[in-house]
Amino acid sequence: MKTFTMRHPVACAAQDFWTKIHYGGFNESLFRDHLGFGYEILEDDRTTGKRRTLVTPKVDAPAVLVKALGEKVSFEEHGQLHQDRDPPTYEFHVQPGVFPTKIHIDGKMHMEPNGPDKCWRVVTFNIECTIFGIGGIFEKFVTAEIQRSYDRSGLYTNEFLKK
Repeated sequence: MKTFTMRHPVACAAQDFWTKIHYGGFNESLFRDHLGFGYEILEDDRTTGKRRTLVTPKVDAPAVLVKALGEKVSFEEHGQLHQDRDPPTYEFHVQPGVFPTKIHIDGKMHMEPNGPDKCWRVVTFNIECTIFGIGGIFEKFVTAEIQRSYDRSGLYTNEFLKK
């Protein structure tokens, strides 16, 4: 299993992140326009904090993963925003389009204040693949893809906030 944490500066106060970014149309803009991924909201209930999305990323996977998992990659993200926590926390589980009992990806995101009108987006990921022969390759590849995408999204978050 791979576990890692990413931190990115965000140009808004921690308490404003959820309305300006999480519920502000950011994900649609990020995934579709900036990253070029397929993105569909399947459920988004602000009352309960539950969100479910379908994401079809563009990836250039190693041949061994393409052979084992197929050429088209998609996943559903099942998330829950817990506004009653201090700090508010978004927990998510990724349900892959293939081998959902062998591939486990989940994590948590929260904001940490970073001075006036600034915060850190802090996201911790857990990635595990128990498919014999490709588990380690999968974990390493997905870790690198997530890190690359989240670094890009960290920069794009502040561009989005300027609009």
